[in-house]
Amino acid sequence: MPKRKLRIVKRVRNVPVLGICEGCDTQFSGDPNMGNAQSAIQEQFNSHPCKPLDAGQSAAPTARKAPEKT
Repeated sequence: MPKRKLRIVKRVRNVPVLGICEGCDTQFSGDPNMGNAQSAIQEQFNSHPCKPLDAGQSAAPTARKAPEKT
C-alpha cells in the first residue's frame, strides 16, 4: 500500500498548480495567479480523508502488449 504522500504533477511558471495523493489518487489544485497555490495544495492534501486504493485497483494505467500476429 502506497504511503500518503503529496506529489506535484503540474507546474505553471515554476509554481505548483496540481498535486495528487500517492495513496488514493485524489487531486488537489491551486491558482498560480493568487500567490498561494503551493500552500493551498498542501492544505487540501493535509485535510483530505485518504482512502487507499483497493489491491485490485491500479493507481496508474498499465500498458498491455499487443498480441503477436502469426
